[in-house]
Amino acid sequence: MYLAKIRKNRQPTYILRESVRQGEQMVARDIFDLGPCPGAWIDYPGGNAWYLNPDLESKISMLADTFDSEQLEDLFWPFIRPAIRRATQTFRQRIFKQSKPMTRAQKDAVARQVHAFDKRRAHFLKFGNMDQGPIVNMPGVLFRQFYNKSRDEIEQQFMDQERVLRQKDLKSYVYTALDLHRFFKGFMAKQMPHALDKDKVEAFFIQELCLLNKALFGLDNRLHDYLIRYAVMFFDHTYGDSVLLDDMVKDFKFRQRSRWYKPSGSPVQISLSRALKAFNVTSKALESMDKKSLTREFRRLARRHHPDRGGSHDRFVELNNAYQTLLEKIT
Repeated sequence: MYLAKIRKNRQPTYILRESVRQGEQMVARDIFDLGPCPGAWIDYPGGNAWYLNPDLESKISMLADTFDSEQLEDLFWPFIRPAIRRATQTFRQRIFKQSKPMTRAQKDAVARQVHAFDKRRAHFLKFGNMDQGPIVNMPGVLFRQFYNKSRDEIEQQFMDQERVLRQKDLKSYVYTALDLHRFFKGFMAKQMPHALDKDKVEAFFIQELCLLNKALFGLDNRLHDYLIRYAVMFFDHTYGDSVLLDDMVKDFKFRQRSRWYKPSGSPVQISLSRALKAFNVTSKALESMDKKSLTREFRRLARRHHPDRGGSHDRFVELNNAYQTLLEKIT
């Protein structure tokens, strides 16, 4: 049993659903339409007490294939009055159900049934890591929450879990979930997707999204509502700033400090004209740049000239010093 949030007549509404087996597939079945405000079905007798409307519980117990009153209360927990939720949170945390260890048969079933798209999403949401390694080596216990669940319930779970993502993580999340790095070679494919050819990445994104649309929902004439949000995440956001280049610069300074790195940590001062030449920009162009655009250009040039990637040591040193000089002019 789960709570699905959908749009009905252009308004959000909540429907209590359950996943049931239909042949070899799990499908979603509506149990009860709760309307736009599930909290309206919660009664408050006084103090910090609360309970679900008895008539609602009675109806659900008759309509649902399986009924669990504790599970039902869990579904309504987010809609309890905030003050009462805070007051009873401590007591609620003391009561928990211990998960039973998965059997070998269950682990094998998870490996077969859970889609790779779901595994990659779950892995990113748990660890925030773009480089996930081979999916076949991921333990089945990570994905037990999707075992014997309908596609609708799985998507509702992800919609709820994705709320923890920050704006800067959204595009990286989609890039990882669709496994787009496999179309490119080199370490940047997994670590720095913003350094890849934008047009190619977008073409592969559309290709993979359409394939998922067909595989998961059997659609090829329109994009399913559950996948539209990923198109929005991908095209309406940018990748978060990568610290990989910053780490490369620090590592390079450490290894080469005997040649040029000052103990004080201060970069060598160079003239403004020399710094502009290193970045191939004019003083007028610099006036229109902000810190973010300058840093973006520095990272682009750093990728090209870093010694570990075949670039010139002297050019990389000058580029770093030029960056510090120009940064002082616009901050």
